[in-house]
Amino acid sequence: MAHQSVNDKSGASKPRSVDSESCSKPTEPSSDAAGNRIAQEFQQAIAIGDELIGSLKAYTELLGLEALLAFKSIPALLASWLLLLPAMLLTWLSFSALLAWVGFSVSGIPVVGFGVFFVMQLLSLLVLWFCVKRYRRRLSLPESRQQLKTFIQGVRHEFSQSNPEQKSRAQPPES
Repeated sequence: MAHQSVNDKSGASKPRSVDSESCSKPTEPSSDAAGNRIAQEFQQAIAIGDELIGSLKAYTELLGLEALLAFKSIPALLASWLLLLPAMLLTWLSFSALLAWVGFSVSGIPVVGFGVFFVMQLLSLLVLWFCVKRYRRRLSLPESRQQLKTFIQGVRHEFSQSNPEQKSRAQPPES
């Protein structure tokens, strides 16, 4: 603490603490400034929070409307898929007929055209048959079944290693 001397009526000087008077005056304006700054930051935080809440409300409203639109689009999607299947079949048949016609035009023999058409249909049938087999195999969960089989074998192996007397009881004595 810094001390200053103050003269009293007798002319003698008394020490006086500078901190008590001089520090209290400057801290009042700085505490007001700090309080104002904190109040401004608090107001900014509230404004940001309000904007965030507003944005979240707008997002949930958008999400709800978009989900409703998607839900209402399901029948149109199903109808499109149902119409797409015959269109794809007709396109394939038209392509096959075109190749059959080209085969007939080149050779001049109708059997060649019919043969080309038959081979095209046979190739598509084989491709689809292999796809069905592959997807059916995937539906049987082969990797999961193999993992389960390996796990069971490991457990059996650990069990047989930990219980040697069980192993001797399981085998009948040789006569």
